Amino acid sequence: MTPIRLQLRVVLALAIMTSLGSTLAQTLPEALARASERSGVISANLDLEDALAAQRRTEADPVALRLDLVQAEQATELARAEAQSARLAAYEEIASAYLQALEADAQADLAQQAAGLAAQALEITGIRRDRGAATELDVRDAENDLASAESDLAAAQQGAMLAREAFSSLTGLSVVSLTPVSAELLATELPDTEEVAARLATAPTLLQATHGVELSAVALDLLDPSYAAARDIEAAETRLAQAENGLAEARRGLELNLQSLVDSVHNARERLSVAEDALANALERDDVDASRLAAGLIAEIAYAQTRLATRQAELALLQAQNNLLRALLSLQSNSGVAIEGLDAF
Repeated sequence: MTPIRLQLRVVLALAIMTSLGSTLAQTLPEALARASERSGVISANLDLEDALAAQRRTEADPVALRLDLVQAEQATELARAEAQSARLAAYEEIASAYLQALEADAQADLAQQAAGLAAQALEITGIRRDRGAATELDVRDAENDLASAESDLAAAQQGAMLAREAFSSLTGLSVVSLTPVSAELLATELPDTEEVAARLATAPTLLQATHGVELSAVALDLLDPSYAAARDIEAAETRLAQAENGLAEARRGLELNLQSLVDSVHNARERLSVAEDALANALERDDVDASRLAAGLIAEIAYAQTRLATRQAELALLQAQNNLLRALLSLQSNSGVAIEGLDAF
């Protein structure tokens, strides 16, 4: 890469990040839409432009040899695959930061509610002590519980701030409020495993191995006993066999990894279903206790505890939703195969 080309990359990246500094992000698709402006994607696209230009020059060269043409075509094909891979990796990277910030905000809110409940419990314990229904030890225990809750709250608030800063630093986007993942994204259908496996041929890792076989085959085809020594032909045959073995191993490794990634998506969907059921139960309990509170059957502190349990179930559901999307984006990124619905932001 020439120094001028390198400077162009740096200038483009800095200009984009500067222009995004005042942009607000509120939904995940809005954040993912900026993937094309990540430095890694910009660099990969510039590499693709370089490869295309080099291929055009090679094809226009009247003295270009067959091997030169094949290598130029392969370089373009690989650069195109790597540009796609960089874009999919950017989706996963941005989504990870967004979801982390989203969860950190929810955890801070939950910690705020827990601290409020601990403060209320301390106040009630003090009243009970004054009336002879609790001991000084009970008060000290409640004070310790409040101190612990306040410490957890401070840590959660710090975590939320750091998560937002990390997201803004990564994307150049300012954050006002973050919206949970949409039902449409969570409902993204996986293509058939066989279809994904067939499309793995365009993944950079497998493409490189395929190119190795193609180059070795061309190199062998260029040799003829009339002008090439037998040992050179045998060496070329060995290189072809080694390349074919390398391709088979690369394909086997990718297919095994693919199955693991698909299993992770299925497991995430199952955990999401469990979290949905748990929240439904928590909401039902919340309604019952709200009615009991209105009827004077339980104290306010008891209902506050129920409300906290409901918020915990809501957080668990949010985390399960986010983990499903993480699994989907990980499948897309690590397989190099775009999944319809997750690749067009």
